[in-house]
Amino acid sequence: MKQSGALMKSWKNDGYDVLEDIAGQSPELLKSILEGSPDTISLSDASRPDLPLAYVNPSFEKTTGYQRADVLGRNCRFLQGEETSSDDVARIRRAIADRQPVEVTLVNYRKSGEPFLNALRIGPIFDRSGQLTAFLGIQRDITEQRLRAQQDNTRNRLEALGTASGALAHQLNNLLHPVASLLSLHLPDITDANMRKDLEIALYSANQAAELSQSLLGLSRGRFEGGDSATQLPEGLLRIIDLARLMVPASMVIETSTGSLSQHLKIPINETLFAQVVINLIVNASQACEHSGRIRIDLTASQTQRIKISIADDGPGIPDADVNKIFMPFYTKRTSKKGSGLGLSVVKRIINESGGLIQVGKGLPQPKGRGFGCVITLDIPFIT
Repeated sequence: MKQSGALMKSWKNDGYDVLEDIAGQSPELLKSILEGSPDTISLSDASRPDLPLAYVNPSFEKTTGYQRADVLGRNCRFLQGEETSSDDVARIRRAIADRQPVEVTLVNYRKSGEPFLNALRIGPIFDRSGQLTAFLGIQRDITEQRLRAQQDNTRNRLEALGTASGALAHQLNNLLHPVASLLSLHLPDITDANMRKDLEIALYSANQAAELSQSLLGLSRGRFEGGDSATQLPEGLLRIIDLARLMVPASMVIETSTGSLSQHLKIPINETLFAQVVINLIVNASQACEHSGRIRIDLTASQTQRIKISIADDGPGIPDADVNKIFMPFYTKRTSKKGSGLGLSVVKRIINESGGLIQVGKGLPQPKGRGFGCVITLDIPFIT
């Protein structure tokens, strides 16, 4: 900390004279300020090649998992990794080259390999003569904040879609009722066999549409209210699957099997959160299949007060090396940057908080027998 006094002289604004006085007269107080900061603070030495770190505070050690002795003398790029945006890194490099401050939010990695979202501010420090002496970095881990925002956003979208589905269901019911009623009324009087067959197909289609309408109406009445702390199975799962079908292309075939449950069961997750889990997994499976393939959802109960829900697809599958990474925040294999990389992380959080487990394995056979897709199984305790 002996160099802190020199570094504090770098601030051009006279409002920082008090820090200069503290550095010169009470270095222990300045050390307490830096060491006690809840934000990560680091100083990189601008007088040496490659801007090695000259100081990090305890918050840096806590956030990153690296000890001070591990990082002093190294450039902080060791925090970067596979999902760190090259565009964000380029912005930082330009600002450093131009000796300008910069603010950026990017994915960094702890010593354990776990990614975190880092809100980073970097600013140049000049001495009284105008000589650049260091770069000050202030960082904050905002991973939890971003995860909560993602979860809230998904819930709001589901509730809005449920409300819209209810309005659509009412309109469909009004239109379908006279169609089905008139067909039922006049079919017995039709003697022409071909015409009768055609009208029977029309009546069947009208009844199927009415059944879909009723599913949408039930969905809107439930509206995924968060007040109930449990989801009824299989009814809740089937409602959510009906909604998920509206969110993937018609080219995706979704099959369901609820087995032979001896009784109605409840799982300790409210339907809002459970919908986030199931829809996330179905949409991810559809994307893995490039929106043309097969998804199978199976529901089974065990004798150990647990229920298993498996969502299998016939897509490309997940490489063994990536199985332990897919639930990490910000991990994604999509070439598109539209995804947040948080969906599966939210899924894991919801399931774990309910006392559940998630397993990843080999799914449905791929077309032409090339291999197997992916299956994700939710193992959740149930309430009778």
